[in-house]
Amino acid sequence: MGTETTTGIALTRPEARWLAVAAQRLDRRPFRRRASKADLLAMITTLGCVQLDTISVISRSHETVLWSRLGPYDRALIDELYDPDHAITEYLAHAAAIVPAALMPVFRPYMEHARARGAWAAEPENQCIMDRIVERVRADGAIGSRHFERPDGAPRAEAWDWWGVKPEREALARMWVRGDLVVRRRDGFQRVFDLPERTAPSLWCGPAMSVADQRRELVIRAVRALGVATPTWTADYFRTGGPSHIGKKLAAAELAALEAERAVVPATIPGVTEPIWLDATLLPLLEELRAGRQRPALTTLLSPFDSLVWHRGRALGLFGLDYRLESYTPAHKRQYGYYTLPILHRGAIVGRLDPLYDRKQRLLTVRGLHLQPETRVSARLATDLRASLSELAVFLGGDPDRVLFTLDPDDARVRALLALMA
Repeated sequence: MGTETTTGIALTRPEARWLAVAAQRLDRRPFRRRASKADLLAMITTLGCVQLDTISVISRSHETVLWSRLGPYDRALIDELYDPDHAITEYLAHAAAIVPAALMPVFRPYMEHARARGAWAAEPENQCIMDRIVERVRADGAIGSRHFERPDGAPRAEAWDWWGVKPEREALARMWVRGDLVVRRRDGFQRVFDLPERTAPSLWCGPAMSVADQRRELVIRAVRALGVATPTWTADYFRTGGPSHIGKKLAAAELAALEAERAVVPATIPGVTEPIWLDATLLPLLEELRAGRQRPALTTLLSPFDSLVWHRGRALGLFGLDYRLESYTPAHKRQYGYYTLPILHRGAIVGRLDPLYDRKQRLLTVRGLHLQPETRVSARLATDLRASLSELAVFLGGDPDRVLFTLDPDDARVRALLALMA
């Protein structure tokens, strides 16, 4: 197998990056044809969840995540996977995220915990609101908060109002966390809820998954998606908007148990001090990589909420990327741009760029481009990045030849790269 120590397989940092990228299906395009609905579902299932976000500078984050891996596809297929297929829905899998409907039972323990601790639902007035919502959904079908009127005399909601002024809006959100309702589809970007038996019937069918089985299922899925994993990275992969579904100590115990079963293999990576494990199914790929074969060949752009980089410590430790989304940073304090996308080039993150897509003009603009300190400019990087931007423009509905650069960089390397891309 190559270099081994008493503490496991000694991975170089490039090897660890290549394995992580392959586990995330970012090493190469799986096929040349246009992705089908089945391909989208398979990718979501492989990743376990795809985080959602409201910002739409180019496309919605979940759409970008799938494009990064599969290339241009028909975004209407995602809507079909929601409804009528009921193949995907949403839950607090990594904050609010798309999940395969078949995976919903693994989150049932958290739903039951939310029900047990629900002081809000224990209030008679709130219970009445929830009862009315269930009756209405049962009679009229799926609903969203827009289907409810603002109470008489209530002021318009301010931008800082978390729940707005409709009591039903908060109730819908809490009922979703409790599993009383399930996301059936999106209208625009608004969630539309329905009863679980209509959308995810396996959720409440039969006895609940045991906590031990839930923990094992989530750890295995996290390790498969990460490729190389510490307890911290594993615990973070499936989490609510706050706490993880599995704590770090429990993740470590489960990883040790999987090691005893040879499902994972202990490893070391320079600079990573926490214990680390390698998904055992990647051992044949590691042999290929060490023989100089199967190296990552894909150049693409990543959403700020992509699962390859969403754990910022992991992004820094493995890829050297010190990343922060600056959308909520005042413009004069931004270092890189409003919505920068990391640039993944053949298994390494080589920089980031700040894009904007004008839907009326069907024009993709690059407003900022920054390279990592160690990145070397080459004709191959220029060709690959230009091709990736053209592909993104096509995915967004634009012309592959209409990519506009509106920046005046100080970095001589960036100027050289732009000249090669011209």
